[in-house]
Amino acid sequence: MKKTALLAALLLATPLLAQPGPRGGKGNGPGAGVPAAPAANPFAAYFASLPKEPLGSAEAAEIAFLREEEKLARDVYRALFAAHGDRAFANIAAAEQRHMDLVKLLLDRYELADPAATTAPGEFKDSRLAALYTDLVAKGKVSLVEALKVGATIEDLDLADVAKALAAADNRDIDAVMQNLAKGSRNHLRAFAGRLSALGAPYAAQYLPADEVARILAAPRERGAVDETGKLLPGTGTGPGRMGRGRGRGMGAGNGTGTCDGTGPGAGTGPGAGFGPGDGTGAGCPNR
Repeated sequence: MKKTALLAALLLATPLLAQPGPRGGKGNGPGAGVPAAPAANPFAAYFASLPKEPLGSAEAAEIAFLREEEKLARDVYRALFAAHGDRAFANIAAAEQRHMDLVKLLLDRYELADPAATTAPGEFKDSRLAALYTDLVAKGKVSLVEALKVGATIEDLDLADVAKALAAADNRDIDAVMQNLAKGSRNHLRAFAGRLSALGAPYAAQYLPADEVARILAAPRERGAVDETGKLLPGTGTGPGRMGRGRGRGMGAGNGTGTCDGTGPGAGTGPGAGFGPGDGTGAGCPNR
């Protein structure tokens, strides 16, 4: 009895360090469980400071069309990501959602109906865009090279249409949104054309003049938000992209040149390429 009592006492006195507890407990160190504050959007503040000006019917129609055209880009890229699994399409699709949100600022400000409010992916009020979606997705599903050509074609078209909108509009708030759409599309065109060039299939201009496309591709990637003249807003364009969760063995090659165009290091297609830097969602990459 004495030996049994002594053994029980020793067991109770033994530290519990060797006994594993449940996994997944919450930390209690500095910052544990506290989500990071969302980065301020410098363009939203600038947009709010601009005057609301009279809006013509042609301008209203152009805003509605561009809302759906940005949706076209988003929906096509999502479909091509599903077809090929290339992370660039997912990253740039997320940027196109932000472009849609920019145009929505104008719809809300001028109390215009939103043509994309209730349409499902691949559905459009504009019949031309509906037909274009079907055609582009079919072409892009053939191969990765064809998908990249589709991406470059969409950005080429977007730039041509935004240029028309800029030429027709005289409202500062409209021009500011269009300048940011154009900046983002130039970055996306560089990303897709760069991939195509690396694969030995350089992109040929279809909507913009060839010399203009050549100038865009020769220029460096643009960062930050801009005003209605295309001038960089103070405090933008210098922050890093957000670090993601790398996957696999880390051997995938990056397929772009920066952290804001959605195709930088970590966004490649080799083993290990996943959600590394280059997802284009960082605080320093507003309004891409």
